[in-house]
Amino acid sequence: MQEQQFDIQAICDYIDSREQSMTQLWEQMVRIESPSSDRAEVNRLAAHLDTYLDAMGLWRKKVAFEQAGSSLVAQTEAGELPAVALMAHMDTVHPVGRFGEDTFRRDGDKIYGPGVYDCKGGIAVAILVIATLRRFGYRKRQLRLILGGDEEVAHALSQGGGCQVYADAAAGCGAAFNCESGLLNGDVIYRRKGGGIVTVTVHGVSAHAGKEPEKGASAIRAAARKILNIEELSGPNRVLYNCGIVKGGTTSNAIPDRCEFTVGLRFPTNQDLEDALKALQAICDDDPDPRIHAEMEMRTVFKAMEPVPGTERLLQLYQDACAQLGFSRPQPVYSGGCSDAAYISMLGIPVLCGVGVRGDASHTANEYAVASSLTEQAKKIVLTILSMPDDF
Repeated sequence: MQEQQFDIQAICDYIDSREQSMTQLWEQMVRIESPSSDRAEVNRLAAHLDTYLDAMGLWRKKVAFEQAGSSLVAQTEAGELPAVALMAHMDTVHPVGRFGEDTFRRDGDKIYGPGVYDCKGGIAVAILVIATLRRFGYRKRQLRLILGGDEEVAHALSQGGGCQVYADAAAGCGAAFNCESGLLNGDVIYRRKGGGIVTVTVHGVSAHAGKEPEKGASAIRAAARKILNIEELSGPNRVLYNCGIVKGGTTSNAIPDRCEFTVGLRFPTNQDLEDALKALQAICDDDPDPRIHAEMEMRTVFKAMEPVPGTERLLQLYQDACAQLGFSRPQPVYSGGCSDAAYISMLGIPVLCGVGVRGDASHTANEYAVASSLTEQAKKIVLTILSMPDDF
């Protein structure tokens, strides 16, 4: 393959020249409030982006779901080397109207608004990367854009279908960049814990607490015992078990025959998740009172993002690109939060996460993004892609 030569300064100048137009797209996206549960609004944003990507000349596909907003996939022409995926998500967390009428507000180098940081700024970064590489005739690798519609609820609304969109669209890629919320100091996420929520329902026997308590079997007491046993499983560098919600009973003078509690899990590896579920099942099945029985259900799960062969190499390329551009050399971060990068690493594809716009206070009314980081982050990803050797 004939080596393409690129003028890095010209590329940076072009990215800078697109700052205003890309910030306008960013604003348009933020003004289309798109909470995960509002399927119509997520679909409205997907339609807006579909039109924008069509004007760029990209092949596109929308994947619709019955209860979740659509996912959107776009791509350039096929290249001779394995493709590169750029990922983000369109859904946000706050209900429409939570931020009032002024949903996009700029104060110096800070922009405020619903999803401005998590993760609509990341969408703008990914699109700018693709637009830049196309503008300069980059042809080595196909560029694939993958945008989810219910990431904030762990793809529960699409019943896992959103996860499958990422996996299908990224298949065969050589590397991926998840343009999720970037860290303020510019560091990059190379590994993430997984997370999940398990609901445990304990069934007992109801009875009058005054007249014949011996005929009852308290589901709440049994649940309390199980909760203590479950939380004892937590430990440093192991799975975290957090029993966060407990509901049970009907009145204080009746032995409760039902109690429900949730267990939040954070696990370092996906094997740890399998082991944790077995441990939870063992506690559910074990009770000194044969009249008590318990059942568990996995409500949501985000798999762990684990390093794969090639992760360190991709990280090195990204660090070198940052240094070449005059930015500080980012350090690799192991994050306790979850992201869709997990579904890419599970395919054995090296992926870096948190390379979207930098900011802070995601999921709050004070969420903000650093406006200038839009072009900075795009430059870093573009140069990393251009520096990828043919054998990557």
